[in-house]
Amino acid sequence: MAIYVYEAKTLDGSVVKGKMEALDEAAVTSNLRQKNYYPTSIDLYKESNNLSLSQLKKVTLKDISIFCKQFSFILVSGINILRALEIIKEQTENPKLKKILGEVFEEVQKGVGLSEAMKNYKEIPPMLTNMIGVGEASGNLDRVMLRMSDYYEKEYKQQQKIKGALNYPIMICIFAAAVVTLLVVKVLPTFVSNITANGGELPLPTKIVLGFSDFLRTKGLFLLFGIIVLGLLLRIYFRDNPQAIEAIDRFKLNMPIFGKIIRKIVTARFARTFGMLISSGLSIIPSIEICATIVGNVMVKKTLESSTEEIKKGGSIGESLEVRKAFPLMLTQMIKIGEESGTLDSILDKTAEFYDNEVEVATQQLTTLLEPMIIVTLAIVVGFIVLAMIMPMFSMYNALNNAN
Repeated sequence: MAIYVYEAKTLDGSVVKGKMEALDEAAVTSNLRQKNYYPTSIDLYKESNNLSLSQLKKVTLKDISIFCKQFSFILVSGINILRALEIIKEQTENPKLKKILGEVFEEVQKGVGLSEAMKNYKEIPPMLTNMIGVGEASGNLDRVMLRMSDYYEKEYKQQQKIKGALNYPIMICIFAAAVVTLLVVKVLPTFVSNITANGGELPLPTKIVLGFSDFLRTKGLFLLFGIIVLGLLLRIYFRDNPQAIEAIDRFKLNMPIFGKIIRKIVTARFARTFGMLISSGLSIIPSIEICATIVGNVMVKKTLESSTEEIKKGGSIGESLEVRKAFPLMLTQMIKIGEESGTLDSILDKTAEFYDNEVEVATQQLTTLLEPMIIVTLAIVVGFIVLAMIMPMFSMYNALNNAN
């Protein structure tokens, strides 16, 4: 059977687009008419015609948050899941997500559950598909989707705050590298050639910088190519080596300055996710197992997985996490209080907000610390280059005075 792309109109005049697997165009027309759709065009689907650069665009957390919010609002208005998918697909601006929703729509049309249909796409977070399954089973899909929208919106805002705080130091580093490269490769060789043409001698700092300049001009492209190849090889190595990934994640948590920020980010993510899952009606063990997949650190993931065995035997969540020391003491103490008072979800939400603020403050402090360090380093490098340019002038000047 072939795949056909169709466009049709419904009884209320709205346009419906999609794909369908059928023997021929007549079969497509028959299937559409059974759904009270009136086809306006039917074409054979060709995969090559649907490839574009727009399909390479990533599906961001913001896209996921908007999708969840729209889906929740549409369901509350009384529209069924199939029609909701159809409406959101037409409104979605991200081409990749639009394509995914179109394919999910086709699967749901065939009777597949929404969560099952979405599990086939790596762009859709596994936690979202699990929560959709919970919503479908409990009949509270609209409320679950609204909670997921808030969750992904907070995750997105945290990401943007961290990126925004680090953008300025990164831009300074890029600008500094460009200035230094220009001085070393273009300005210094021209200046030195004029000095040597007049019989001046080059002091040691000038020779050092000039040697570096010659290396960049003759072997700079090879160096850049080597760095790119090395980066790709390391990426492949770490992707296929669980031990190496675990070692890197352990190092991240224990790094000076940066380690504290990373630990706070992981803690905020765990508290927010755990609280949201529990408040949505998911039991403790599945909630912790889902949290283990989204914390973003292998060491913390293993800690959560090992704690589930103790919790299954009746152990306290706070105690099992406190013994393993993967999270700050404040979080484990707050979990203990939540367990005792029966308000674990609300306490986790407040704890997540606290650590979100801690991450923001720590990131700003890091930026404040990095800026003077970058400026001082840049001043030393540029100062050394300027010194390498000035010293030959003094040498030539002294030589002229001695000659007179």
